[in-house]
Amino acid sequence: MVLEGLFAPRRDHKGMSTPSNAARLWLPLCVLAVSFWSWGVTDGNLVVWLCLTTFIVTPVLSVGWYLIGMVSNRYEPKYLIEKAEQAYLNRLARKNQQTH
Repeated sequence: MVLEGLFAPRRDHKGMSTPSNAARLWLPLCVLAVSFWSWGVTDGNLVVWLCLTTFIVTPVLSVGWYLIGMVSNRYEPKYLIEKAEQAYLNRLARKNQQTH
């Protein structure tokens, strides 16, 4: 149940897919971890630290998001909030009424 809540893809009020909670959490966790590591490697040189952090975090984020996406494909999408699901259903109902 926890994995489903973490990895299930999210849908917005228009029914469009958005990242899962795991993908949303991956960004700050990854940036913090790489920043902490690179600070020690660069001996506190701010410019080199920023460059190294950006250089390392970019592929790490991409690989992480790819793996999270593979896991997320196993779960049914969920709406961000209940109101988003209701808004999407109302939008579909209005669209169907306009075509009939």
